Amino acid sequence: MTQRANILYKASADFARGGIDRRFQRLRNYVDRHILFSPATAFALAICGFYAFSGIVNRFDPEGSLGSILVRAAIALITLTSFLLVPSKFRSSTPALLPIKIFFIFYICRLAENIYLSSINISGGPGMVFSIFLVTGVGAALLISSMDKAIKNVDLTFAMNALCVVFIIGLYLNRDLLLEANSLSSNSRMSLDKINPIAMGHTAFGFLIYFALIIGKTKRLTIQALIFGPILLFIVVLAKSRGAYIAGAGAMLTYILLLKGSKRVFAVFGAFVIALVILVSSGVELVDVVIARLQQIDLDTDQSTTMRSLLYAGAWNQFLENPLFGRYVVEMRFNFYPHNIYLESLMAVGALGSLPLAAHIVLALRSTVGIIRSGKFPLAAVLSAVLFIREAIAGLASGSLWGNSLFWVTSALTISFWYGYQGFLAKARNLEIRAY
Repeated sequence: MTQRANILYKASADFARGGIDRRFQRLRNYVDRHILFSPATAFALAICGFYAFSGIVNRFDPEGSLGSILVRAAIALITLTSFLLVPSKFRSSTPALLPIKIFFIFYICRLAENIYLSSINISGGPGMVFSIFLVTGVGAALLISSMDKAIKNVDLTFAMNALCVVFIIGLYLNRDLLLEANSLSSNSRMSLDKINPIAMGHTAFGFLIYFALIIGKTKRLTIQALIFGPILLFIVVLAKSRGAYIAGAGAMLTYILLLKGSKRVFAVFGAFVIALVILVSSGVELVDVVIARLQQIDLDTDQSTTMRSLLYAGAWNQFLENPLFGRYVVEMRFNFYPHNIYLESLMAVGALGSLPLAAHIVLALRSTVGIIRSGKFPLAAVLSAVLFIREAIAGLASGSLWGNSLFWVTSALTISFWYGYQGFLAKARNLEIRAY
């Protein structure tokens, strides 16, 4: 390349970079004025907001449903408001989300047919099923994924830290109920009327994943991680949710294995240090609790494992009866979702209807690998990718398609980050930039 060409290329690159910087500077200035209604707050509330407030709701409205309804309504309102406040030029759209939109249509049609035409009784009732799936699942996934480039690191850390404090305070307000019959040596599990052990374990582990990702970034964030980490770990252990143990550990292991070079070495070293601190501070009690819970997974003696195996078998048989288009959204013998979102898809919309879901998962996995290995994406992208791994693992043994909002939000946002940024960077002459 000639010297003249080099000069022209450098000038054009500087001009493009300046334009991009100015664009994101305007975005930063805009979002800073609306932290409560920022896309980062909407994302944080979508992944842990409802259960973060469950302890407080349980303290003041343990038997009623008004508190839970108000929390869900507030989260939906903040998500919608944040979307409306972000100018349209800062919103993104990627064709890679087309498969999941198609699947949403198939599944919604099946839900409507089962409930209103076939009179299938779904636990919770049609009002709760459709409100959770359409608002906290479909709506939140599509709105938040379109605001990916507007999710700032500083706003996200503020929102996640605040929600973690709310979560811990809520549990502290109910400490008498939580610890009344619970100890490390007992078989009881921490639980409240508004948050069961599974949700409690997953929520606490979600915060643990967040703090694992920010530790070492700044001195302030590191101190926060060191303060909240042990508390959250104690909650995870006492919740005694095997799904939370396996899915959370599996997600973190996958994240570490996907890191490149020295980052992987530092991550492994950090995990070793954390494990050492746990052993020193608690002896082997916490480890013994986890091991004891995992050893209880037995098809013959564990009621939960037995019930799930029966649900799996029933769901698979229903799929074989209608392999192409599916038939029911619940396992008919027990009139309940099968606790496996992949089997549920097959039995509900069949192999043909599940093809868009399979394509969506493949795209999300590709995006996850790209984001983690790249090392150039903002915190929201990495957090979303790791949480998607966690939800994909957890979906093998827990949750339903209509109730698993976190799976939809994290998978859609991960895809939007990866494929959306590819198009944006291509237009910017492949310049390496950060959207924060």
